[in-house]
Amino acid sequence: MFLIFWIMLTGFLSLAIYVSPFAARMIAEKRLRHICRREHVLILTYDDGPSVVTTPRLLDLLAEMGAKGTFFLLGQRVQSTPQVLRRLQDEGHELASHSQDHLNAWKVAPWRSVVDVKRGFATLVKYGVDFGLFRPPYGKLNLLTWFTAVCYGVRFGWWTVVSGDTFNPLPDPDSIVQAVERDGGGVVLMHDFDSDEVHSKYVLELTRRLLEKASVYGWKVCTLSEVRQLN
Repeated sequence: MFLIFWIMLTGFLSLAIYVSPFAARMIAEKRLRHICRREHVLILTYDDGPSVVTTPRLLDLLAEMGAKGTFFLLGQRVQSTPQVLRRLQDEGHELASHSQDHLNAWKVAPWRSVVDVKRGFATLVKYGVDFGLFRPPYGKLNLLTWFTAVCYGVRFGWWTVVSGDTFNPLPDPDSIVQAVERDGGGVVLMHDFDSDEVHSKYVLELTRRLLEKASVYGWKVCTLSEVRQLN
């Protein structure tokens, strides 16, 4: 009897701690996809920066094409690249949190993931970043990290299209552009960390092609917070 009770309790706790936030994410992404299609908007989002090489190249491209991006910043990289952070701020891009050390909330103890989230928030505050969005590392939440973000008054920055820029091998950029085209717009997940030249060029090329497609179709290019206001 005790074993059955323990199995039921464990299942309930798992449902509450991990499955419930995941279900909420799925609902939010579906809603976000609907808004993007309805409003014909493109949102370019970048995780895991700022970086020394890729982020400045990306900023050059966005300035050239007159577009703003939403950057989900890692606290540890903000601390090591304050000059790039200042440029992001000066050029008016949307800045948001991606935690301090990119811990997966499903693979570490819940309290460790909470500390990671809080430290990421604190770092951005220390560097004068006004943020209202948080994107969990790997898109993974548990009930405690969800509650932490809610208590800080930030909203979750989900996406609708994965760029595949961390895959090996990299996908054809045209396949990602076509996925956005089929959806009539969307929130594209990309990464601006420094890994190698191939990755950096891929992110830049995909960004350019997406912006060119937005121009052809007359899509509005905006930040994630701006599209969230269209609810």
